Amino acid sequence: MHKPALFLAVATLASCDRRPSFDEPFVDRSGGQLPEVVAPKIGESEITLDGKLDEPVWSRAASTGMFVSPSTGKAVVGSRVNARGRLAWSDSRLFVGIVVWDAAASSPFSRDEVDPHIWAKASGVELMLQPGDRGDNRDYFEVQVDAAGAVWDTRFDDYNQPVTGGPDDAAKRFGHQEWRSQIERVVRAEGGRYQLELAIPFQALAVANAPAKPRPGDVWRMNLFSFRDGQGDALAWSPVLGQGNFHRARRFGRLRFGP
Repeated sequence: MHKPALFLAVATLASCDRRPSFDEPFVDRSGGQLPEVVAPKIGESEITLDGKLDEPVWSRAASTGMFVSPSTGKAVVGSRVNARGRLAWSDSRLFVGIVVWDAAASSPFSRDEVDPHIWAKASGVELMLQPGDRGDNRDYFEVQVDAAGAVWDTRFDDYNQPVTGGPDDAAKRFGHQEWRSQIERVVRAEGGRYQLELAIPFQALAVANAPAKPRPGDVWRMNLFSFRDGQGDALAWSPVLGQGNFHRARRFGRLRFGP
């Protein structure tokens, strides 16, 4: 989308009484360059997980900018899951704060259900994480959190592998679902959007070829998605651009661990 058209679309949206109040501009990532964020290192107690994202550290945390169409990399102003994320890290945890402008987010699951199929029935977000800057799909992790705080998490040996079980999704197991991310999460809905405050302990990622924890200057591969309606409406931080599905690690963006 050319800039004049984008500005017109934003202006048109602004004229609507019920428009979402986005806090960052829309972007275009259709050129194929991988996005990168530099997450600052923070103290263990600088973030309180309450879903408010109001600690001063969030204002200086690395921002992903607004998510885009996974297939084209273009802004989707009319999407019901427009979102952006912010990241920081401490000695023990990776912190992810996500705002999703979904005024009708829903979930049939309870917070404590074990590995419900969030992608099929709920509004939620998805984190793909591969320690290191390989982008080769070896040894990566997937964590989904829905609007009720339910979690589905797993790790994979390779691109979408292993997948075992029956012929339909209800009977299948995707990756190593016995793995647990140990994710701490709080979801808070207000003002026509919901906010997720997430923290993943690095010790949970110390499997396969993953290091126990990153060091300043290290780069990991990461992607973030927001979705609803069986992923019929979905956006991405780094677009896949037709190179596979959400699991394609060479299209994951870069998360650089800053000082």
